[in-house]
Amino acid sequence: MELSQTTRRPTTEPVVGISRILNLALPLLLALTATLPRLIGLRDFLTTDEAYHWMTRTERFAAAIGDWRWADTILTGHPGVTLMWLGSFGLQLERFAVALGFVAPPDQLGHLAWLRSGPALFHGLALIGGWLLLRRLFRPEVALTAALFWALSPYLVAHGRLLHLDALLTDFCTLTLLATLVACREHTRWPWIALSGVLAGLALLTKGPALIILPVVGLTLFGLAPRAATTNLAAWFIQGLRWSLRRYLPWLLVALLTACLFWPALWAAPQTAIERYLGEIIGNGGRPNGDGQFFLGRAVADPGPLFYLLAGLFRLTPIELLGVILAPLALIRSKPQDRAILLALLGFVAFWTVVMTVGPKKFDRYTLPTWPALLTLAAAGICVAGAWIEARFKPVRATIVLPVAIVLFQGVTLAWYHPYYLSYYNPLLGGGPVAERSFLIGWGEGMDQAGAWLSARPDIGEGQILSALPPTLQPFVPVPVQSIRMLDQVPANYAVVYLESLQRGDQPEVYAQIRQTLPLHTVTIHGIAYAQIHQLPQPFDNAVGANFGDALHLRGYSVGREPGRLIITPAWDVRGSLTNDLFAFIYLYDQAGNRVAQIDVPPGGASRPPTSKWEPGAQIAVPLPIDLPANLPAGNYQVVLGLYDPVSFSRLALAVGPAFDPAIAGADALLLGEIVIE
Repeated sequence: MELSQTTRRPTTEPVVGISRILNLALPLLLALTATLPRLIGLRDFLTTDEAYHWMTRTERFAAAIGDWRWADTILTGHPGVTLMWLGSFGLQLERFAVALGFVAPPDQLGHLAWLRSGPALFHGLALIGGWLLLRRLFRPEVALTAALFWALSPYLVAHGRLLHLDALLTDFCTLTLLATLVACREHTRWPWIALSGVLAGLALLTKGPALIILPVVGLTLFGLAPRAATTNLAAWFIQGLRWSLRRYLPWLLVALLTACLFWPALWAAPQTAIERYLGEIIGNGGRPNGDGQFFLGRAVADPGPLFYLLAGLFRLTPIELLGVILAPLALIRSKPQDRAILLALLGFVAFWTVVMTVGPKKFDRYTLPTWPALLTLAAAGICVAGAWIEARFKPVRATIVLPVAIVLFQGVTLAWYHPYYLSYYNPLLGGGPVAERSFLIGWGEGMDQAGAWLSARPDIGEGQILSALPPTLQPFVPVPVQSIRMLDQVPANYAVVYLESLQRGDQPEVYAQIRQTLPLHTVTIHGIAYAQIHQLPQPFDNAVGANFGDALHLRGYSVGREPGRLIITPAWDVRGSLTNDLFAFIYLYDQAGNRVAQIDVPPGGASRPPTSKWEPGAQIAVPLPIDLPANLPAGNYQVVLGLYDPVSFSRLALAVGPAFDPAIAGADALLLGEIVIE
């Protein structure tokens, strides 16, 4: 016996040591797995809500807290308090780093990155908390698989990088539900009830839809309440009601106390805070999106009951979708106690989705709080399949292979889509190109690429830029950006036509006018054409509407005068590519048909590239001076314009427009008009 004991010790002690190391290292690895994709490259682009709302709200919230102005922490009815607390933490990190000289005072994008860092770090901590709770509810492999899905789902990562509410609401609601489920399973229930209440209070301080978690927790406690065996339905109901109410009411009290503790406005102006809270739910959530929606190829007010189902399918990765398909198998093969937990998660997903579907205002991110629960169901399905494989193929260690496969697959997906995780759509369903025809797309992503392209233009300083979302583009360009509605009211050179605006049918007359010119550049991200950049027509005094060949459209021209010369400025609209470098001739004829002045120059002059490098969509207007003879008599003169190859002297055909007499000026000469010289 002693020999047997001594021979076992060397084999068991290393295993125990390795197990302890893994138990210590795994939380750290999970935290890094969740935090890194949410924290790297946070100055990539601004979303509309960040640019218009959350950056300034966070700064004002931090200032109000610092000055003890509690009532001034009411900044929106959402109410967004947890987001502003975490954003304020990032703001303090920024100020601390600047004060110590670690970093220079950041620009707007750098400032946004600091503000985003607070919520991003919290999401990593929330994942660890979720994994620890999942371990109390499921087998270790299911808990680990669910945590990896939660950490590496592109949809969750996309929102976890933003200074916005939905990812935080997801964390708090999911943790609330998991803590409630643990309370129903553990013998020592009150600490878990208290933890769930605290998390629910934080969820209520994040966003109004957290009110959905109140009935969810009550129904969960009632459904999972322990009962004595009975066939009497009334007795079954009363037992569950008594057990759940004894826990639900204290839970609700803890949630309300937590909300009061972390929102100072409830100390100073509780009535105003509650009115804003309820007003946001009724006034904003109770109406369709004020800017419009888009679903299945049509601009609509309410996308209808299929919206969240289809949007969710497109946001799943193939391996997540496989897990969801296998989830019913997990429900069938689970033990009764585990099945009850899975059904509770499924009930939460269904209940939240139905409530969001009933409401007229719909965005795909509004069901984001259901995703960790949905991915836990997917993890259970994947693990059931893994156990089946392991049972039939003994050498295969599915419990080891599956987590590694998930990390590799999801990790490669994240690397491929970085930093535009919002542009991820399931490739099995057609990916971005199909999603572009099906869902409203565009929250500011792609504006960084549009800004980089515009900033490299040699004529970027010659006018302002028009855009549907000016604050999301402004940090990326060196000239002012105005609203697209300012067309014809400001001296603009370029316009950025954003996909989301076209889908909603916003300002159709304005966009129809802008799109008379061909797009110079299209910002395409993962198959989605987010933005088209148009150069606006150059101003002119006299309309013409002539075409030379298929490539050049002459919109009009302007005439300037200086002592001894005329300045003719043709306004060209480039409609196609030109293969050779053309010259323009401008002739001045008197009433007798005599040529009295002329100029032969490249139509772009010295400031623009030769015509072989003109881009389709370019709008070019270069003043071309014509010297007049000193003894030119006063009178009416005709201006003629044409284009020719300086090597072969062949002229570009005048396809549309009034032709001048070919016997005088030759073929393909356009009569621009008549001018008076005094």
